Amino acid sequence: MGELIMSAPVAGLTSKIRIAAEDVAMLRHEVFGDGVVTRGEAEALFALDATAKDKCQEWPPFFVEAVTDYIVHQEKPSGYISQDNADWLIRTISRDGMVDSRTELELLVHVLEQAKSSPSQLCVYALEQVAHAVIDGKGPLMLGGTLAPGLIAQAEVELLRRILHAHGGDGNIAITRAEAEVLFKINECTAQGHNDPSWNELFVKAIANFHVLGRLRSTDARCGAAP
Repeated sequence: MGELIMSAPVAGLTSKIRIAAEDVAMLRHEVFGDGVVTRGEAEALFALDATAKDKCQEWPPFFVEAVTDYIVHQEKPSGYISQDNADWLIRTISRDGMVDSRTELELLVHVLEQAKSSPSQLCVYALEQVAHAVIDGKGPLMLGGTLAPGLIAQAEVELLRRILHAHGGDGNIAITRAEAEVLFKINECTAQGHNDPSWNELFVKAIANFHVLGRLRSTDARCGAAP
């Protein structure tokens, strides 16, 4: 699974049901000790996350920090997520098209927030996780209370806001057609529900920016066309 799993101290964790605070301290030393987080180490952390059913409160932030460091900062130029890393992340956290756990969902959003640039498919995939939650009541999006299919609550709106602002950069919302299609689907499938008022505000702003961006691109194309 990776070189971290092969080290004796970490290999011992694979048979443990619980990851304790002292285990996280040891892992932090192993992973960040040389200043480089490798894919093998990231894969090893995923393996530990899957096998240990009882994890201390220190585990999720460490897991998110370490894997984000690998995806966002270990390839040059730092801050730019490669297509290969985006594909790897989606493959690793997906089970039948859905993120497998709340920790992995937070990882996905955190990666988008930390990156200067990322492939659009990563943002689309993150938006789709919210769509699964609010349309079908499925997925790991249990941020407080029970998921109610056909309704978008404030927690889901805030998660969408984080995703869209992260991908837009500098607090902006600049979305692609694929991203807009996910938002239209969410809006259509929750139109009859008692949605949180913040959803309509976010949806209108995002789609308005999508249309503005489309017009700007159309203008650029016309201006660049041969006479």
